[in-house]
Amino acid sequence: MHKIKQALASLLISWLVLPAMSMAAEDDLLVLSVFPKNGVYDKSTLTNLVKNTETLWTIKDESGTSAFKTIDSLATENIIVAQQDSVRFRRLIESRELTGSGLKTLQNLVNSHPLLHDRLADASGEQLHIWLRVNASSHAKKQLLESVRSVITQGESCSVSKQGLLSDVRYEEWKLKSENKQSTSDVYKKLLTTTESIKKESILAYSATDLIQYLKQSMSNGNLVDSNNSAEIEQLYMIAESVRSRHLHDLANPDFSRLKLVRMSNINSDKTRVSGFSTDLIRQWKATDSNYLTLDCRA
Repeated sequence: MHKIKQALASLLISWLVLPAMSMAAEDDLLVLSVFPKNGVYDKSTLTNLVKNTETLWTIKDESGTSAFKTIDSLATENIIVAQQDSVRFRRLIESRELTGSGLKTLQNLVNSHPLLHDRLADASGEQLHIWLRVNASSHAKKQLLESVRSVITQGESCSVSKQGLLSDVRYEEWKLKSENKQSTSDVYKKLLTTTESIKKESILAYSATDLIQYLKQSMSNGNLVDSNNSAEIEQLYMIAESVRSRHLHDLANPDFSRLKLVRMSNINSDKTRVSGFSTDLIRQWKATDSNYLTLDCRA
């Protein structure tokens, strides 16, 4: 009888702890997936996406302020442009480059980018995704999602679809902290190993190591970062920071004491395992009727 009481007590504790863990992570994301009439990598599709994304910033929440903290889509992204030792970021979508060959280049660039593929568009170019982070005061998510829908589909006839590629995906952001004070290179190597391991069981996973590696390869014809060289890692970070890489700033601070790991995986996948770091789940998203909508504009 005593053992039964213990088991019931343990079960009750698990019921209490699990909701508390879920509540600790912010649930402030709205996501819209779209099947454009002529596909993603089409001049009119991308031109309208840029225009409509700018309009999204005018949507107000119930308090009368801008409804969104951030908007992530192909229209808001910057890419690295490197020439020898100089580097700059420019918009991913440039109207003068929306030619036949330019659109193919753009698709290849998105599909090979460590942070963009699958998160902002599928590999085939049939579907794009818009991620919107709402302000803390925004409670009416479904109404906001409908407002986003009306802006994105201006002038188009689109039907609600259940084919969204993100319907069965869990999105997570983890805050990491190194367990002991270590050199930048030691933290980098540990983070690199962890990120690569998680990628094997995920649709998409990335950390600051991916952006630093991507920057180094862009600047040096594909050469890899010397993970034993703290000075090189710190220099690459400062180069990216000098041109205001918002992603790198979000994923790590200069001394690598504050880190983040982002993961997209199937709902039934195992929990994220991070060795050598203390971890906190700070944001998670799973599709529901109030936070996710898929539109098919191909009819």
